Amino acid sequence: MSSPKISAQSTTAANRDLIFVVIERHRELSAHYEAALSVSAKLDEGPEFDAADQISCQRNHALGEQANVLIRSRPTTIAGVIALTRYVGSLREWDLPDDDAWYRIFLEGLADAIDAIAMAERLGQNGD
Repeated sequence: MSSPKISAQSTTAANRDLIFVVIERHRELSAHYEAALSVSAKLDEGPEFDAADQISCQRNHALGEQANVLIRSRPTTIAGVIALTRYVGSLREWDLPDDDAWYRIFLEGLADAIDAIAMAERLGQNGD
C-alpha cells in the first residue's frame, strides 16, 4: 500500500520541482551505461565486443550530457535542494561531468537556487 503513496508523493514533488525529473533521468542513463559495461566486460575482443563497446560509448556520452544538465539544474523547492544535494553526493566519479571544476558550477547554482527559494518565501510571507 505504501508504494502508491510514495509514487503519488514523487509525482507531486516532480510537478512542483522539475529537479526530480532531471535526477530520475540521470539515474536511468547511469543504469543503462552500467548495463552496457557489464555486457562488454563479458566479451572477448572481436566484432561483438566492438559493437558492445560502441553502445557503451554512446551511453557514456548520453550520461555525460545529462550529468552536465544535472549540475546546472536549479531546484525550485527546499525538497528539491535536499534531493539534488543527496543525489549528487551519492554519485560515483564516472557519473559526474569530466570537467574538474564541475563542483563550482554545481555549488553556485545550488546557492542561487536556495537564495531564490528564500526570496520567494519572504515575498510570500510579506504578501499574507
